[in-house]
Amino acid sequence: MILAGGRGERLWPRARRRRPKPFVPLFGGPSLFQRTAARARALAGASRVLVVCGADQAGWVRRQAPWLPPRAVVREAIGRDTAASVALAALLLRRDRRPGIMVVLPADQFVASRSVFAADVRRAARAAARGGALAILGMPPTSAATGYGYVAVGGPAGVPGVRRTRGFVEKPDARRAERLVRGGRHLWNCGVFVGAPETFLRETRRHAPRVLAPLERFAGAARLPWRVPRRALAAVPKVSFDRAVLERTDRLLVVRGRFRWSDLGTWAALADLAEAAPRQARAEGLALDDGSAAGCAAFNPGGLTAFVGVRDLVVVRDGRVVLVCHRSAAQRVRDVVRRLRGRRAAYA
Repeated sequence: MILAGGRGERLWPRARRRRPKPFVPLFGGPSLFQRTAARARALAGASRVLVVCGADQAGWVRRQAPWLPPRAVVREAIGRDTAASVALAALLLRRDRRPGIMVVLPADQFVASRSVFAADVRRAARAAARGGALAILGMPPTSAATGYGYVAVGGPAGVPGVRRTRGFVEKPDARRAERLVRGGRHLWNCGVFVGAPETFLRETRRHAPRVLAPLERFAGAARLPWRVPRRALAAVPKVSFDRAVLERTDRLLVVRGRFRWSDLGTWAALADLAEAAPRQARAEGLALDDGSAAGCAAFNPGGLTAFVGVRDLVVVRDGRVVLVCHRSAAQRVRDVVRRLRGRRAAYA
């Protein structure tokens, strides 16, 4: 199941309201959504891939994954965050009485080494099926980031490479994040959830019944393909699956991911990825510096960017819009988008 919602405001101007982050081509190649869909097909086969997205993203899904049948795309009239989207997918699978394990994949993340990723997911699936639990993939933290969930790693769970958890902290403040990283016992939650559909529903009913109840009423009478109306979603609290369930459940396992991963949440993260793959970076245009510039990155396809006497800048061109920001300020790009929506909505 692919979560293909959101706007990706921090990757403006490449990601915009009319072209959300998952559907933006990466380094001149496939989009993040297309790469995620390819991983999903490799894991489960084309007939067992499901997408949950906003109504305004359905066109992008259809264009970038034309092999998906209409019944495999669940459209939400309004976004209510990931707890609702995960519940809808589990309800649809229960309605169709499809056996097996559900793997939830965010559509907007970068994953390298597909075979290693698949092996880690299968390890999580075996553990979830064996114990009636939910499993997540965890990544070793590389900084005291405040935008991720942190899962405390516990003892063995009976399947090689799978551990029990001793708590989950969603998006801690900076001071607490520093303590968690220094302790060396926590992994970042990378947003990949694994478990039987009934397990997802059981834990959501147990910890977030207000999320599940309106969606169960909708699912009981809905025809395929599912277009979830505003009236059904308006009754659902807007909350992430992480906060609604993962922070509260005592049925959580974790697999330490062995693949390269990034949520590509900012242009600084994309610049780091480009530096690690210089051949790909050339697909975003040419860059020159005078020998004094350092730490600069350009995303200017088909063009030339020259850096003179500056450091740690990211430059992004998209049509008539040019973004110039310091790497340390990359998180603040979303503030520009919010200011534009009032007076200059065409650029947002």
